[in-house]
Amino acid sequence: MYKPQKLHPISYLTGVIQAIKENIILVIIFLIFNLKNFDFTDFKSYIYPGIVALIFIISFLFRAVKVYNTRYWIEDDHFILDTGVFTKERKELNIRRIQSMDTSQSLINQIVGGVKIQIKTPSDGIDLETVSKQQSTLIQSELRQAQQNLLANHQEIEQNEPTQQHVSDSKQQTSHQQLYKLSFKELLLMALTSGAIGVAFATLSPIIGSLSDKLPWEWLNSELSHISQAIFVIVLIIVGIILLLSYIVGTIIVIFKNFNYTVTESDQQLNISYGLFNVKNITVPINRVQAVVEKQSFLRKMFGYTSIHFTITSDMDDFDKDDVTLNGNVTVLPFIKQQKAYEIIKPLMPNMKFQSVQQGMPWSGYHRYFWIQSLILLISSIIVAYFWQVWPVYLALFIIAILALHSIIVIKKSGYTLDGDELVIKNTKLFGFKTTYFKHDKLLGMELKRNPFLARKQLMNFVFIIAKASGKQEIGLKYNKQGHVEALKEWYLRREEHESI
Repeated sequence: MYKPQKLHPISYLTGVIQAIKENIILVIIFLIFNLKNFDFTDFKSYIYPGIVALIFIISFLFRAVKVYNTRYWIEDDHFILDTGVFTKERKELNIRRIQSMDTSQSLINQIVGGVKIQIKTPSDGIDLETVSKQQSTLIQSELRQAQQNLLANHQEIEQNEPTQQHVSDSKQQTSHQQLYKLSFKELLLMALTSGAIGVAFATLSPIIGSLSDKLPWEWLNSELSHISQAIFVIVLIIVGIILLLSYIVGTIIVIFKNFNYTVTESDQQLNISYGLFNVKNITVPINRVQAVVEKQSFLRKMFGYTSIHFTITSDMDDFDKDDVTLNGNVTVLPFIKQQKAYEIIKPLMPNMKFQSVQQGMPWSGYHRYFWIQSLILLISSIIVAYFWQVWPVYLALFIIAILALHSIIVIKKSGYTLDGDELVIKNTKLFGFKTTYFKHDKLLGMELKRNPFLARKQLMNFVFIIAKASGKQEIGLKYNKQGHVEALKEWYLRREEHESI
């Protein structure tokens, strides 16, 4: 590691795959519009595929040269990456500031033994596209050992104690403890109760759109018309088939994505690994946690299951699109019994109390949660009924009834609890609940919102702002009693004044 190292030869294959991804649209355009009428005897017919092939070759050669020129090594107290094609680029990371070393393995990498590794500090990072599994293990062990040696040397200078004692102390701190492992039974139940339909619909919609011209719509309509002449029934059956297919496919996607989900703790860091075809290993420093978020769907609440997420900070805006920590929301416990979840989280966050929420919002704000959406729906459905069919009106009335029922749940289940310097806010979302726990020292600001209509009813909206990723996140409640919001404001300002003294 102290001499320049090369990337794994599989990096050239991943370069081919990446070049194919970048030019797949051009290939699809050729297959759809040109292949059917391709004239093998006409020289001009080869111009477009020749251009596509040339772009592919140039793209691959560019990546291949970059892989060939890439070197990495440890020098003094820095991890150095040297790469580039026409212009040499050199990046140095201070080993003391390295917080995490995340890895991922696509299906191709799993077959050939390649690993993609990301080495990150609070403000920068290095992405090694493909190294061998042995190289990945060596890089992580060498960097951890270098960090321990630097820490030991620093402590020896400050305290003038033997180096060997500090090194042994550091090694004791890095012992691993498994906190959570998702069993296959829980994984299956998690997939069946997740938003699998939305995941699959987003995946299938482009495919269905591209194949819509090939589907036998005339035959399908003629067959369904024997069941009922009503177009509503035909549309309902088609939508039902699509939803069922989406649910099945979405369930499979969730199982593949979260397969063998395991959480371990090591020296104030959480190590999370999961995935079947794309195995990911991510590291979450606990000291970067700004808030703890519990997300619980209505269905999962019936079975007593929940999920726990950490809101963390990061100074990197666009390091890697595959980095799941960039948005600042990291899933820690994706599916677990609620009581067991807090038994695991409380030792990790000993300064937090995780008090239950005082539920209940003012009934004077009940209609404000849904009346604007209902009005828009009703007017739109009446216009559609005037020019086409009347059934959209019944659909709109059904949706309005659902919104009214959901607003009752919002009133009864939303709320907040203030306990010392810790605030808990529970929001009722469209499909479940979101409870956020955070401390006052994590706050960046507070916003109050009120219009004349709310003022007449003595209602007010409030929002607290915390850091998230490289930006911020707003957490608050709508249509609260004005007196309660004023009390929260006084708590916030009093704390600010106390801290400034």
